[in-house]
Formats: sequence, structure tokens, C-alpha cells
Amino acid sequence: MPKPPKDLPVSVCESALGGCAALCRAAREPLGDTAPPRAKAWLAVEHPGPWPAFGWPQDLPAAAIEVLTAAPAYSVRPQLIRRPDREGRAPAGDRVVFVAGGPPGARWLERRVTGDLGRDIGKLDLAALADGGPPGFGTPLRDRILLVCTHGKRDVCCARYGGPVARELAARGLPVWETTHLGGDQFAANMVCLPDGTYHGRLDRASAAEVALGCLRGEVSAAHFRGRAGVSRT
Repeated sequence: MPKPPKDLPVSVCESALGGCAALCRAAREPLGDTAPPRAKAWLAVEHPGPWPAFGWPQDLPAAAIEVLTAAPAYSVRPQLIRRPDREGRAPAGDRVVFVAGGPPGARWLERRVTGDLGRDIGKLDLAALADGGPPGFGTPLRDRILLVCTHGKRDVCCARYGGPVARELAARGLPVWETTHLGGDQFAANMVCLPDGTYHGRLDRASAAEVALGCLRGEVSAAHFRGRAGVSRT
């Protein structure tokens, strides 16, 4: 399938050509070395949605929006997350927050449940988080988690491919969350494993479980591996 001209409207790409992910698959665009190189640490905040295409939902506390907006300047990647089961998406009350980081071989992951997101997230030292040490923000976790991009308002391919993958992994009882834009929409479905920061793309329901189980063991799947976030491409 040929690639569309760069000036072709998005609506035409979606209806006539099946979206960027379908084009990417047909063209066999290489996956390798496409993980974001500046993501040294992660800040993932539970929010049930809807998620805007860009920016942050206005029902988030102002203090939380301020920290999420500032995070990229410190090479901290901010994400919104939610449970694949819609019944588990509480619109209010306690929220789960994950922070992750550290150099390869010494990665860490912390989890905090907060009833006052603005207050607690405002205490985060983003500079220290990017430096690599665990901030003591929450309970240290030994296990890994999976984030699957389902951010359809950013790119419909993420919902089209990511949604079924997230639901499949959840049905298998794996620690998976839906998340906002991970980058590389054309490689949907995209998944990142924290705290490792390993990216996998071009997943579907048939391949996702095997790749996910490998990630949870600290492994990567060469056929779907996009690289490790925070590692320079040079």
C-alpha cells in the first residue's frame, strides 16, 4: 500500500487508507530505535478520561497540571493512565500515581494512592526524579507494570489497535493500564513496560500476551522492540 502525500488530509488517510498504523505495517517501516530518547523518568497519573488530544483535562487540580506541564523540561515523561475496565474508572476519589526511573540495571518503580492529587504531586522534585534516584514518593514495587496507548483523540489508530490489546491483557490478569500518547502512533498498538522503559510496537491481540509476559520477566521481543526510553540514539 503506498504512503499518502504529506499534505493529504487526515480524514482521507483514515477513510481511504486505513490510518497511519495500517500504512506503517504495509510499508514494513522499521521499528528499531524509535523509543523517545529524552524520557529519563516517568510520572503516570490515574485519570478516567476523557483525555484531550493535547494538554491536560481541566478537571485535574491546578497544581497537578502545573507539574505535568513542567515535567518534560526535566526529561520526565508525564502520562495519564486508566484501567481498561470502564467500571473500574472512578471519576473521583483516590487516584493511583506511579513514578519510575533510574539508570539501566538499577531501575525502580514507586506507587502511591492519593486522595489529594494536587497536594501530593506538588511535592515531587522533578529535577531529583530525573537524576535517577527513587524519591520516596510512594511504595517501592518489585513487579513491573504495562502501559498501552489508547489515546484515540490524539490518533485514532491508538484506540483502534491499542484498545483491544489493553483489554486482552487485562482479561489475562496482567498489570496493564491504558495511557495517553506514547509516541510513534504509526506503530500502534504501542506498549511500554515500567520501570524498564522498554517500548514495543505493532502489537495486536494475537501477539500482545507473549510480548507482555516477556516484558514482565525483563525480556524484549525482537520482532516488536522499539528500543528503551531515555537511551540516546546517537
